[in-house]
Amino acid sequence: MQAAEYQYLHAAEQRLWWLRAVHLAVRRLLPTPSGQRLLELGCGTGGLLSALQRAGYQVTGLDYASEAVRFSQARQVGPVLRASGNQLPFAANSFDLLTCIDVLEVGSVNPHELVANALRVLRPGGQALFLMAAHQWLYSEHDRAVNSVRRFNLTQLRSLFAGQPVQFLRGSYLFFLLFPLMALRKLFNKPGQGVSRSDVRLFPGLINEPLYWLSWLEMQVLRWVNLPIGTSVLVVVRKND
Repeated sequence: MQAAEYQYLHAAEQRLWWLRAVHLAVRRLLPTPSGQRLLELGCGTGGLLSALQRAGYQVTGLDYASEAVRFSQARQVGPVLRASGNQLPFAANSFDLLTCIDVLEVGSVNPHELVANALRVLRPGGQALFLMAAHQWLYSEHDRAVNSVRRFNLTQLRSLFAGQPVQFLRGSYLFFLLFPLMALRKLFNKPGQGVSRSDVRLFPGLINEPLYWLSWLEMQVLRWVNLPIGTSVLVVVRKND
């Protein structure tokens, strides 16, 4: 990701509607916190990691970008390590829970290797949540700005777990209610020839808050129902005992 984007992410992470909605979805889909050891792969600037620590999880963050690690460490959460998701510096069965948000699409990541490594460090019976951008036809200027090279549908995301010792607990899309609006925006923001710019920018409050509350409503439904279409896609898996 372009270095400047980490500054934008750090500034917007607690307020931008779609980042807040993603954080809410993660909290809705994880087990109730009771001190579980949780690893966040690709912790970015630490907004979600900080929220999960406050909720009661024992968190560890990991990111390959030194800028991301610096911002996360400044939030006084942790430990936060700099390492590649393709080569995790942890012993097998080290964590009860694992989250991986918007990492599988990054160009430097091998998705199959990352999934295998993530499951290696997850204990038997532990749960992992993987979320990424959906539908390659929605590839936009934002994707290029954050070094994303791929977007998967649910079938493609599930295929990364072929042969792995897991059972699927959930498989869903996100941003169903706002899908037409968000898809249209992405289709009109295809990558150009110049420097790309991500969507990580604050909206005016009169736009930002209604969009968040629409997403909040969707996240309540997500507790019970998998959504059929959206601009992000996720799975929750349980590692076999």
